Amino acid sequence: MNTSIFKPSRAVIIGTGAVGTTTAYTLLLRKRVSEIVLIDVNHDKAVGEALDMNHGLPFVGGVKIWAGDYPDCEGADIIIVTAGASQKPGETRIDLLKKNAAIFNEIVQNITKYNTEGILLIATNPVDILSYVTLKVSGFPANRVIGSGTLLDSARFRYLLGKHKHIDPRSIHAHIIGEHGDSEVAVWSLANVAGIQLDIEEEDKQQIYDSTKKRGL
Repeated sequence: MNTSIFKPSRAVIIGTGAVGTTTAYTLLLRKRVSEIVLIDVNHDKAVGEALDMNHGLPFVGGVKIWAGDYPDCEGADIIIVTAGASQKPGETRIDLLKKNAAIFNEIVQNITKYNTEGILLIATNPVDILSYVTLKVSGFPANRVIGSGTLLDSARFRYLLGKHKHIDPRSIHAHIIGEHGDSEVAVWSLANVAGIQLDIEEEDKQQIYDSTKKRGL
């Protein structure tokens, strides 16, 4: 009997900081994949995070999770990269570029030794440029290198609009487009609730936009 059709779905997460571990935890709770691998330059940190999640398996089950290394990228359906230098006070996302581009060059080369068929999802800042770096270093087609882009910015934007208007943010439809960074653009003309455009004073618009842009960094 050919068992290849029963190949487990695997997600590899590189970087076990706040973003990486939250991503792994969310995948675990939602059971989006059957295997989750955590990789970090600090292997003991990855081991600790994996153990914590394994101890919750009696309540959620259905997912195998462990701390691994780049050979575990082989056969992975998606590899999520959250590793990189963190942003310090006073730094912009672009200030991180030189440090993180060097880190990414090494990470992507290590990934492609073992996997050339999966999807690469980039969540490290500056995410747009690092997604492009990943595309060039990996040699993957553009449809398999994805940056998290302005999805998070749009979520923050909707939350702040909902808070301002005392409306559940799930009912707010609004988008941030462009770069995930200082040049991002709020599409005010399309911000609406059930098709009704939001009426907001210009001063409040500026404050909401600034908070959206600067809150997460």
